[in-house]
This record gives sequence, structure tokens and C-alpha cells, in this order.
Amino acid sequence: MQTPRKRIGAKGVPRHQLAPRNEQANSSRSQPQQEIERLSAELTKVTRERMFNVMEIGELKTQLANQKQATENCKVMLTRMVEERNEAVAREEEAMSTHMHELTRMKAKLSKSTPGI
Repeated sequence: MQTPRKRIGAKGVPRHQLAPRNEQANSSRSQPQQEIERLSAELTKVTRERMFNVMEIGELKTQLANQKQATENCKVMLTRMVEERNEAVAREEEAMSTHMHELTRMKAKLSKSTPGI
């Protein structure tokens, strides 16, 4: 014969397997809901942070592209300036050579025209 304390309910489920009927029961039901709410808030926060990170990455990519273009423009300008300087130096050297040749020729001409001086 079984005692009433060992069997509860129509199907005779042992007491230790029954769901608690006190405050602990209410808190155990609300814990999953609280966990869901906490995880949902955390997901929202992480999603927002990711969105801001994606936007910042986009801005940084734009800045990098602008810096690369500025660097390329500087290289082109520097190359052009060096070429122009080299051309100016070449013209100056040619002018000096022509000038020296003229001076030498004039000196020779003067030497021939004034032999006694």
C-alpha cells in the first residue's frame, strides 16, 4: 500500500518531480524571460556598435582614398618641378657655354686687331 505523501496527482507523480508552487516557481519562470530581455538588449547594443564601426570604416576608407590621391598629385607635381628645374639648368649651362664661346672669340678677335697692346 502506498502512502498519500509519496504519490501526488491523478497519475501518481512523486512530489520531488512536481513543479514548485511558491515564489521560486514564479522566479524560475521569469528568469528565462529576463535572460531573453538581457540578450535582446545586448544584441541591440552590439548591432548598433557594429553599425557605427561600419560607418567609421567607410569614412576611414574615404579618407585613405583622398590621401592616396593627394600623394599621387604631389608626386606628379614634384616630378614636373624636377623636370622643369633640369630643363632650366640645361638652358643655363648652354647659355654659359655660348657666352664663354663668344667671350673667347671676342678675345681672339681683339688680340688680332691690337697686336701691340
